[in-house]
Amino acid sequence: MPFDSFLGNRRTIERLRAKLKKDRFPHGIIFSGTDGIGKRTCALMVAKALNCVNSPVGDFCGECSQCRKIDAGMHPDVIHIGLEEDASEIKIAQIREATRMLTFRPLEGRNKVFIIDPANQLNPSSSNALLKGLEEPPDNSYFILLTNRLQALLPTVRSRCQSYIFTPLSLEELRQFGNLQGSTDELTLRWSHGSIGTYRTLHTATLKAQRESILEFIEVAVLATEEQFRELLAISKDIAGTKQDFAGNLELIGVLLTDLLYLKEGFSEHLVNRDVLVRLEKLSSRISTEHLIRLIEFLAMMETSMKTNVNRPMLTEVLALTGNLALAKILDDNNR
Repeated sequence: MPFDSFLGNRRTIERLRAKLKKDRFPHGIIFSGTDGIGKRTCALMVAKALNCVNSPVGDFCGECSQCRKIDAGMHPDVIHIGLEEDASEIKIAQIREATRMLTFRPLEGRNKVFIIDPANQLNPSSSNALLKGLEEPPDNSYFILLTNRLQALLPTVRSRCQSYIFTPLSLEELRQFGNLQGSTDELTLRWSHGSIGTYRTLHTATLKAQRESILEFIEVAVLATEEQFRELLAISKDIAGTKQDFAGNLELIGVLLTDLLYLKEGFSEHLVNRDVLVRLEKLSSRISTEHLIRLIEFLAMMETSMKTNVNRPMLTEVLALTGNLALAKILDDNNR
């Protein structure tokens, strides 16, 4: 049966199927979790189960006209509500149109399904407009809200919906997906962090080139002597780049620093970048756990500051100097 083809989050899938079979599916439901782990796929599966004409209650065939139209995004009773072009929020007019549609019977299927994605982009006005549909839904209408930030939804919205949390796939589950796709590159699997969406879009050659630049930056940052500080600051400017590049570079730095911490603490089985183990071991042998934690904490502050207009080159220079062992020794000597 098609629900059985869903990879990962089996307990969540079985709970949803049980509610469908008992005809007790909630009219307002939230799927939360990181991007690319199947929330939208599951929402479409639910929409098919609510409208399929062939399968028994609680499942879907994937082949009837209802299922095929939903897969194609052409079913008139499965309405997708998201960000309009160049918009940063889901507008109140979009939600009002959806609630207006509640007064009409389904056009083709048994049920109307409204999929709101990303639901965390509902502004206060559109969230309040949604409450009407959540409080007094017709028997044949369902709202499925998808979000990667559950707490960004208004409490009034969350309280009127049942919430299901989706977690990243295990490495073995992702490897199973890779086998189905005919590709099981280990680096790609580990860099995907349990996200099928990331796995599908990750370009390994590009990743390796970007990682090489970041790894060189970390090596220079940690091991540079006083005479090499000028070179270190020059490299840090390249890392700052544009705002988009900067965010991606911070993620790369974070994964590499976490790998170093795994090595320090004896959890090498969790390493993402196993193909550069020799270089990571060299760095790990030179830097203390306390120094690594200080770097990771500063990196977390940098990621938080990305929400504002920050001086990226300056922050990157501070990160580089924070990681430098020679400078740390000078500061320690001065503090004695």
